[in-house]
This record gives sequence, structure tokens and C-alpha cells, in this order.
Amino acid sequence: MRRFGLFIVCLTAIVVLGVSLPHSHRHVQAAAAAQAGSWHNGECDDNGNHWGEAHVCQMRRTTFTLPSGHINVETTNGGIDVTGEDRSDVALEARVSAWAPSESEANDLLSQVIIDTDNGDLRDHGPHAHFFKSTGYSVDYHLHVPRHLAAELHTMNGGIDLTRLDGNLRFSTTNGGVTLDHVSGDVQGHTINGGLNVTLAGDHWQGDGLHADTTNGGIDLRVPANYSAHLETGTVNGGISVDFPITIQGEIKNRLNTDLGSGGATVHVQTVNGGVTISHNDIASTD
Repeated sequence: MRRFGLFIVCLTAIVVLGVSLPHSHRHVQAAAAAQAGSWHNGECDDNGNHWGEAHVCQMRRTTFTLPSGHINVETTNGGIDVTGEDRSDVALEARVSAWAPSESEANDLLSQVIIDTDNGDLRDHGPHAHFFKSTGYSVDYHLHVPRHLAAELHTMNGGIDLTRLDGNLRFSTTNGGVTLDHVSGDVQGHTINGGLNVTLAGDHWQGDGLHADTTNGGIDLRVPANYSAHLETGTVNGGISVDFPITIQGEIKNRLNTDLGSGGATVHVQTVNGGVTISHNDIASTD
């Protein structure tokens, strides 16, 4: 996941970041002081000076249970990456980044960022962002969760990645792309500025269906051969490309409404400004 810098945060985002959120009894503690490394290795990668700003980063890790089987994640600046596994608890890695004119100011800001995890509700809060002073922070969440669960995931500036999840899933972001891989159940969500990348698995949609849309962004939908579902897709400003034979009435222009295979639950993906590409993949199993 990539962090959206404060450079692209609109005025609305700045106001939201300044809202005071209630404190929790449980906070995610820092795993170590600011450190260099790679996010893909579970570390930080953006310490140093960038465009005249000092950037510092800190990894925070914890595990916790979900008594209700439901998780809620809300952040303003940062991405949300959730992977389903055969486990009963939640493992959280949070990459907290802060930037300011000097390293001491950035470290001071970093130390004030709090992440609450009470009752499966993840929220971060810290000092007000100052756009014209070039100070702010972000939190990227990477969670390993039980495969079957309910989730609500919301961010303003960041992408959302959901992998191998089955349940009642709701998601939204304003500035960021969305990736859905091996998901099933009742899945609904949207982004405004970002693309949709959806990879289906198995031979049919398991659950109530998928409803995902974007305003400004393309859609890449990958479907296994011999897959069965009712497919709905469309775009206002863009075309639709399908790389395998399908049965339709009329000409494919800006909308497509058809059964794949023997039909089934509805897979709905739609954009306003962007093209739609539908192709086959070689995924035959949800394992």
C-alpha cells in the first residue's frame, strides 16, 4: 500500500483530521523507534528528508480478539490492507508516518499519534494537521484476520486491499484504488478517485453478491473460465472490453448485463470515467 502524502489532501481532509476522537483504554504501542527498512518486510521505508520535509516512520504491532466477529477500521490518511486466514484473532501491523519541517518536530508529532483497538474498532487520532506548515501524519493498516467475518473499512486518502475474505464486507475511500481478490459473501463498496481491480475465484460467487463502483477510475475484472454469475457492468465515459465469448442481446457499448455460465449471484462493477476490461484468469479454487 502506498501512502498518500499531505500534498494531495484536500481542505476537507484537513478539517476531518482535526476532529477530536474519543480515547480508548487500549492503544497500539510502538514496536520500535523510527527506523529504516521496507514496508513489504514489515518495516518502514520513508525516513529522511523529502522535498524539504523531515519524514519519520514507526511500526506498531499488536494482536487482539474479535468477540463480536466484526471489525471496523477508520482512518483519514492511509491505506487499509486486510487478509483473511485460518485464525481466530487479529494481527495488526500499523505503519505510522509523520512529517514536519524538522526531524525533532516530526518525531514529536509521531509520538502523539494514538491507535485505539477496543472491541475491534480501529481508529487513529493525533495532532491537527497544518497544511501550510507542511506537518501531518498517516497510518497504513495491514491486518491478518479470520477468513469469515464482518468488516467496515473507511479511509479518505489511501487504497483498500481485501484478500481471501468471506462475509458482510463494506468499504469506501475517496482518493485511492480498491483491490478485491478471492472475496465472497455480501460485498459492497466504492471509491471516488481510483480504479477497481477484482479477481474472482472458484466456479461461482459464494454469497449474496458483489456491488462495487468508482467515479474516476478504470475497472479490471478477472474471471475464471467456467465461472457462473450474473454480471452487471458499465461506464459513462469509456469503453468495455471482454476477451472471451459471452452471450448478449444487442451491441456492447457502455453497459453490459448478462449471465456468465449458468448465472447466479450478481457481480456488479461500474465506473463513470474509465474503461472496463474483463478477462479470464487461471484461478480455479478459493484456497
